[in-house]
Amino acid sequence: MAENAANFTFTFQTRPSIFEIVAQKSFNDTLHPALQKIALFLADNFPHKFNWLNKYYEEAFLVLNGLLQYHYLKYYDASFSENFYGLKRVPGNDTKLSKHHRELSLIFLVALPYFKRKMEERITVIRIENAEGYLKQDFEGRLKKLLLHSHSALEVAWGLVVLQNYLKYMSGKEEFQTPILRLIDVKLTYSLEQQEVPGFWAALFKGNLSFSELSFGLVRNAVTTFLEVTAFFLQFLHAWNAQKSNYNVTDLPVVAPPQVDNRAKNYQGKCPVCLKQWIIPSVLPVSGYIFCFRCIWKHLSENAHCPVTRLPARPQDIVRLYLN
Repeated sequence: MAENAANFTFTFQTRPSIFEIVAQKSFNDTLHPALQKIALFLADNFPHKFNWLNKYYEEAFLVLNGLLQYHYLKYYDASFSENFYGLKRVPGNDTKLSKHHRELSLIFLVALPYFKRKMEERITVIRIENAEGYLKQDFEGRLKKLLLHSHSALEVAWGLVVLQNYLKYMSGKEEFQTPILRLIDVKLTYSLEQQEVPGFWAALFKGNLSFSELSFGLVRNAVTTFLEVTAFFLQFLHAWNAQKSNYNVTDLPVVAPPQVDNRAKNYQGKCPVCLKQWIIPSVLPVSGYIFCFRCIWKHLSENAHCPVTRLPARPQDIVRLYLN
């Protein structure tokens, strides 16, 4: 709803509306899962070339996102999603954005989400261990349970803080749109500046572009335009298909079911790791092999691939089977 309202309406307000604030945040949050879909698709279909993406995707996205946000903060005083919605960042005293503000913005746009995702990935693993009864009653087990409860409490508390800030902003009692923006003394406003660099695509299609006229600014304009058009296309698809059930704009064609190979005959009715009858049978969808839950859990915690086919996999990919 927020994305649609921000996409198809124009406002003459002096302050960005709450719809635009929520919409640009929502759009920024789609970058990570959308690119992850592509990375996992490449890793599953071309494991010999892109297997590293399954293990180091977060680090690869950290670098890519850092370069993207740095570019937009440097030239537009805004993040990628904020610039897409015509917003920019200004200090609380309405002066020009300083280098210090850009550095703080880059940390909270790139580094903080990275550590948050890594923490949530670890929390997911601990949650599965707790559900399966693998957490012992020792110091480490109690510490992990405390981390689970603390994480849930912090998520609820932070959500309430953000909601309170939104309400205060809508009522005019708060000039900063989010608690994080208030922390770094930066707020969002409308960007009224016009591009001084000539359009790359316009010059190209008119036949007026020559090699001697190429410049960094012109190429930068081309890349920026391409990214913004792609972003608009994703938002348009999301709005167009919003009424379809179970629709996700980031979905890609699923990997074909794995074919039965000669090795499967050696593991009929037993775990390929311990070579014994399954105990809590669990399957890896990427390869189709069935393992003992403990065996495959331990293996994937140390290695990011199937022990038989060596196709990329994670502990979160394990699917429990209830054969009885």
